[in-house]
Amino acid sequence: MSDGSNFRCSESFTRSYLRNTLGWSERRSTKAAQKLPANHEKILEEAFFHLAHTIRDYAVPAPLIVNTDQTQIVYQQGTGSTWTQRGSKQVAVVGQEEKRAFTLVPSISAGGKLLPMQAVFQGKTAASCPSPESPRYDEAVALGYVMLHSGTATYWSNHDTM
Repeated sequence: MSDGSNFRCSESFTRSYLRNTLGWSERRSTKAAQKLPANHEKILEEAFFHLAHTIRDYAVPAPLIVNTDQTQIVYQQGTGSTWTQRGSKQVAVVGQEEKRAFTLVPSISAGGKLLPMQAVFQGKTAASCPSPESPRYDEAVALGYVMLHSGTATYWSNHDTM
């Protein structure tokens, strides 16, 4: 402004302007839900019997049967909402697809042993992983976390990181 001050408006003024002047309303982004295959129960049953057969016929001990999962950890999750024309059916949100993340891989054996957690980061060198100087890095290592680079252009766990 001419006197050097900054223009400021309240949140209620902004909401009122968006609703009444522009005709917008706050909306959630739209996205199709994941779908199970029609024969998912049959697939699960076959996997169960295959696993049971392998364990029985090859006498696989419980400590060698490992259940592993992978979960994406997003550094900063977006809200998934924006302002758009009232009544819109499809709502696009810029940055919704951008994912600054890593993969956390917890594993436990059927013998009850919790295996070290793996944190897999995107990149081809160890420089992709958190620095040993990072806050609480020593605590994470002491708890058994293993920091790995994926060796690829993604942060996904792969055969080489397992």
